[in-house]
Amino acid sequence: MNNRTYPRNDQSNTNTKKNRYNDEPPSSDNDKANSNVYHDQISNVVFHGRMPRRKTIPPPISSNMQLINSPAPSPRRLRSTDGSDDEYVEVNNNKKKKRIQKQAGQLHTDQTYPILDFNLNNNCNTTTAPHSSVPTHKVTPPAQPVHHLANPQHHYQERPQITRESTRYAQTRYPFPPFVIRFNSSNVTTKQVSEDLIEHVKLKYQKTIQLANCRTSNIARVNNDQDLLIYIKDSDSFCFLLDQSTWPTKLCNLVYTFPTSPSIPPQLSLIIKNVDLRIDLEDFIDDIKASYSQVKNVIRMKNKFQSNIKLVKIELTSSSLKEQLLNSKKIIVNHITYDIDEYLAPATVLICSRCMAIGHFKSQCKQINETCKTRGEQCVDLKLHNCSQVEKCIHCQQKHKSNALKCPVVKSYRAQLTKKILDINSRSMPKTMPKNNIYKYNYTYDASNFPPLPHVQSNFNSNNPMMIKLDDLIEKMTEVKDHLATLAINNEKFEQFMQDKNQHDDLTKQQIDSLLNNDNAIKKDLVQHSLLIERHENMFIKLLIPMFEDLFTLIAGQNQDKRGNTLDADLKCRLDRYLIQMKKTREGKSCLI
Repeated sequence: MNNRTYPRNDQSNTNTKKNRYNDEPPSSDNDKANSNVYHDQISNVVFHGRMPRRKTIPPPISSNMQLINSPAPSPRRLRSTDGSDDEYVEVNNNKKKKRIQKQAGQLHTDQTYPILDFNLNNNCNTTTAPHSSVPTHKVTPPAQPVHHLANPQHHYQERPQITRESTRYAQTRYPFPPFVIRFNSSNVTTKQVSEDLIEHVKLKYQKTIQLANCRTSNIARVNNDQDLLIYIKDSDSFCFLLDQSTWPTKLCNLVYTFPTSPSIPPQLSLIIKNVDLRIDLEDFIDDIKASYSQVKNVIRMKNKFQSNIKLVKIELTSSSLKEQLLNSKKIIVNHITYDIDEYLAPATVLICSRCMAIGHFKSQCKQINETCKTRGEQCVDLKLHNCSQVEKCIHCQQKHKSNALKCPVVKSYRAQLTKKILDINSRSMPKTMPKNNIYKYNYTYDASNFPPLPHVQSNFNSNNPMMIKLDDLIEKMTEVKDHLATLAINNEKFEQFMQDKNQHDDLTKQQIDSLLNNDNAIKKDLVQHSLLIERHENMFIKLLIPMFEDLFTLIAGQNQDKRGNTLDADLKCRLDRYLIQMKKTREGKSCLI
């Protein structure tokens, strides 16, 4: 509070000044006919006022110097009530306090909305208070509220609170849009489809995909068609299945089609900053797709007034490219470097399907009747409800359905919910994170997020013979189950043994075949060697031995003189021995030289 002193000027009271608010003359019956009623749809306040007329303020005289009930502060300075203060007066300046009170009054909401009557009457009762020149308005509260809703607890003026259920709903929904496949037959099981898809990808591409869920569509189809929704867990599997050529031609031995293609989720989207509004967006898109073939869509972002802004969203079909761009935090398009950041999508808003309120599930709803999402009327059974098809939101009273995402109340709630989720993630994520452990966050356990389950209440008698028989039957079934499990384990072991035995038999058979082939080769070599030996033997016996005998006989004849006496006795002995050995060799007897 600022205390200031101003010099007193009594003549300032006599000066004629133009007031910021024109005081209206007393109303009459004729004026009521010309009055109009203004209804502000945003603040839901009804104003009764006459047609605007301009009237000059009369000069101050004794008849109009009384204080009237006006919400505006006096343009003149405050007068002092102290007669001894003849020159200066202390004024308390409460501008900040008045501004805070004014803001608090604008934010204040009440279930009954007053009608403000601006047709001020001069004959109304006025109250003069000392040390105050700020009059107040005369507020006439109505006898009943302006709007009557079927369910007062879901009044659109009340701001919905961010509940734990809405936070969990936004964090635990399927993060990726589903793949929709259509079969011409209704005899298709979701389990078999999931198994066939996983097995096909694993056998053909040596890759394991993670499926979150597989279920049938709730939309009825003609000609016995059936749609299946396949939800994916991680971005790698989603990017892999985006290429329809990686899918098998048949699932469950049935041909299927893709009626629609899933949209690119926010997890695979990035934001390019500071993209000039004057550039040609088509050339910009062509340059990006030429440099990065994994970019599928390029979208210029808009503000709430549907005007283009300098942010451009790109949708990718590769998680590795997204991580690469996020790590570099830069992207080069047409030789210009732009900053890049992760795209954060708004959270999913939880809207009750029974009462159309925000922040709780249908199972937690306390309302008995059901609320029509088009008109906002309550009825016992929506199937028997005859709706007029005139849209009216129960939150903002505008012309759209109560669960529409374009509702300003839903938009505001979604913005607050997104901020809360981001705040939770920033608190749970460590401040310093190593590069090798980017995805390993330090999650904290909060017991309040996991309330204890209610205890099981047994309402039956333990001595009931039927329950005893059921217990015995359950025990026997458990024993049979254990026995079957043991048999299954033994069967698996026996199958493994038979498989190993068959492999060993195949190996032994291969070795025997190899030995037989070697034996045949040895036999062929033996025959060839036998023929060679026989040939050599014939050559020695029939050629060489007779030749040596003739040669030795010739040498022995040369070793004699004319009288027949031996010239060299030693040579003769050796020649005789050679001849005897050759003779034995010819006869087949072994001999030693």
